[in-house]
Amino acid sequence: MTKSDQPLPNAFYAPTLLPAIEELLARGVARETIERVFHRSLFELRTPFMRIPLFLSRRFWALALEQSADPLIGLAAGRRFVSTATNGLTYLFDVAATLESACAYFVRFFPFFNGHYQAQIVRDEDGVELRLLDCGSLKASAPTTDYILIGLCSMLRRKFLASGLERDPILGVNLAWPTPANPQDHEQAFRAPVHWRQPHPSLRLDPQLFVTALTPGNHELEQTLVDLLEQTRLNSEPTLLEQVSDHLIADLAGANWQQFCADHHMLERTAARRLKALGWSFSELLDEYRRCQAEDLLQAGALELVEISDRLGYGDVQSFNRACLRWLGCAPGVYRARWVRGLSDE
Repeated sequence: MTKSDQPLPNAFYAPTLLPAIEELLARGVARETIERVFHRSLFELRTPFMRIPLFLSRRFWALALEQSADPLIGLAAGRRFVSTATNGLTYLFDVAATLESACAYFVRFFPFFNGHYQAQIVRDEDGVELRLLDCGSLKASAPTTDYILIGLCSMLRRKFLASGLERDPILGVNLAWPTPANPQDHEQAFRAPVHWRQPHPSLRLDPQLFVTALTPGNHELEQTLVDLLEQTRLNSEPTLLEQVSDHLIADLAGANWQQFCADHHMLERTAARRLKALGWSFSELLDEYRRCQAEDLLQAGALELVEISDRLGYGDVQSFNRACLRWLGCAPGVYRARWVRGLSDE
């Protein structure tokens, strides 16, 4: 397996969040508040090809929900995507000669940009489905999924408008979440029927339009963009922050700073100083990942509390309880019960 083909489930391309950041700024959220989430300036987040660990996406969308008090913030932010997200993937999507080839490129390169999801094209008797598979180290939240899907809808429709075709390629949208109180909000935003409680989030596409020739082909430009994206993936060396995050995700229970430094042939004091320059300490990152994994495991409901405690590296359930009180404001059993009750209410 070549380096460029290796999965990158624990990091994402930071500039993909810029449209969402602009949405928060437009709503009056202070720039400094957003920068504190990332421990980075907006100038740094705009740096081309900057990849950052996936937990920072989680932190950002939690902030977006808190600051906006809007459960549809992902949809609102996603509407800005096409007009403000300019990267190699969006350019390649636009220049592809058919929707089929555009989606194939999307499947190929999307995990590098997103981190949470891998994409898959599924054909069946009902048509074509562009499916998102949640393969990240941390689960995607509802606003994250809304943001990705509505941005993709805009890309698809823009491609057809540029080709002078008035038919809508999107037949429907599948979402994995329970039906909300006002499902029409999503249908109006997507401008398509929405089906809830589906196995995977996805877009249903018109099979006839999927293979229709669109904009005149420009094979030379297309190949240039493919080469640029491949080079970007190949040359995107992980930062120390990514490397530490990968170490934590691999085994939270056994995560150890001394072992990490030994594995990467680094002096502990030098590595700690470099990590601090990126805004973090090892203990802070460990706490972040424990919190995120606790939320995911408690929401999944498959493990007993003692098993979750062991997976997170706590010596006893009491320590896990204290951590949950600090993170979530309640004991883990209470958090799980509230989550299940919230799902049943919806």
